[in-house]
Amino acid sequence: MSSTTVVRALQDLVIEGYLIRRQGEGTFVRRNLKHKKVYFDENGPLINTKIKKKTNDMVEQTATTIHRNVVQKDIAKLLELNEEEQLTQIVQLAMIDNFIWKIQIRYVADSMLTDEMIRQFQSGGSLSEEYKLKHNLTNLPMKQEIKFGLLAGESTILNLIPEEMANIEWPVNLPVVKLQKKYFDNNKKPIEFSYSLIHHQHYSINIEFEGI
Repeated sequence: MSSTTVVRALQDLVIEGYLIRRQGEGTFVRRNLKHKKVYFDENGPLINTKIKKKTNDMVEQTATTIHRNVVQKDIAKLLELNEEEQLTQIVQLAMIDNFIWKIQIRYVADSMLTDEMIRQFQSGGSLSEEYKLKHNLTNLPMKQEIKFGLLAGESTILNLIPEEMANIEWPVNLPVVKLQKKYFDNNKKPIEFSYSLIHHQHYSINIEFEGI
């Protein structure tokens, strides 16, 4: 998805009356649309491919690398931790038929994870579910920011994973979707921060709105 496509989509939403532009301030949802139910669904061609092709015709896999005792001051700040606090970095490369379509880099305080949680995760378990079990959480509130750009503009993120980049052959002019997520505990304290870079051909958004 190119930046031109995103601009055109925003223009269409302004024309249709869903958004309003204020010069020098930005683009906003119209007031009469606030507090309406909006159903937001993320998917992409991968979903359609799975529907059209037999499961045994394609191979999905995720290569996971875990780095303990990592110090990243900027990430620690985002997690509201001491700058020198050690983190665990979890790098996941999502693939379909050996094609890497998503890069995800997750950070959590080392103190949040036990060796058993790491073993469960490496065996295919959900880290989110492990959080819930250890910390008696009923759910994990999340905030997400979505941006669109070119891979060349994401050097700050790519420099976080020099080892894994040796296996990624994306061109620098590739359009990518960048997701920035933060998960919270029941006290609204952040417990995980992550970046995801998604190949533009493997991401789309469906939005259903209950009406004006």
